[in-house]
Amino acid sequence: MDQPIPLSQKLYLLGIHPEKGGIISAAYTSMDYILLGSLFLELFQSKNIRFEKKRIEVTDSSSENSLHQFLLDKLSTSSKPLKISRWINKFYFSMKYIRGEVQKQLIDKRMIRMENKGFLFFKWKKPVLIKKQEVYSLVNEIERNVFGNPTSEEEIMLLSLLKPAGLLKRIFPDKDKLKRAKKRLDKLTVENQISVAVSDAISAAQAVAASVAVTTVTTSSAT
Repeated sequence: MDQPIPLSQKLYLLGIHPEKGGIISAAYTSMDYILLGSLFLELFQSKNIRFEKKRIEVTDSSSENSLHQFLLDKLSTSSKPLKISRWINKFYFSMKYIRGEVQKQLIDKRMIRMENKGFLFFKWKKPVLIKKQEVYSLVNEIERNVFGNPTSEEEIMLLSLLKPAGLLKRIFPDKDKLKRAKKRLDKLTVENQISVAVSDAISAAQAVAASVAVTTVTTSSAT
């Protein structure tokens, strides 16, 4: 690809239907939470935060990335480290903004465009891939890493979020290959040596993604 694409943007690109546009049904419900979890990992990689006993601790509150700074400003409002589950609730009403910022970054890179859609009185915009070949290259790279040997912690982070993001069938449409991919991913962190800190960070991001069902049920019960 022309320039490095952050983890959150890669996951969003993979969630877009390659032909019709829009987020694929398997990833639609979880996408916002996947973006939040992956952004936490990006903040971890840039040494802005760390994870301690399932809590987020801010270690550097400044970033040149505007979306990262938005998250850090909110994370820094707490006088003490809060549990990840608490931050999921606090960011609930910011999910639309976070998704919009990821979209803007991809639009600026000319990776996607937003297409106006409407039905009766309802209007919305759906993402459509522009540089499809780069996304296909990303899919091929992921397949190689799943059945090969990932060489970086960032690659392992991406692979670890594919299942909670609902993207496995998108990347492995063949049932037999999908089955083998799931088994391979289960062994991934065992066969690849990663630091305890990275392992904890991945677990934290997965926890954010896994919370989507709980949050959805809780929100539905409250309405």
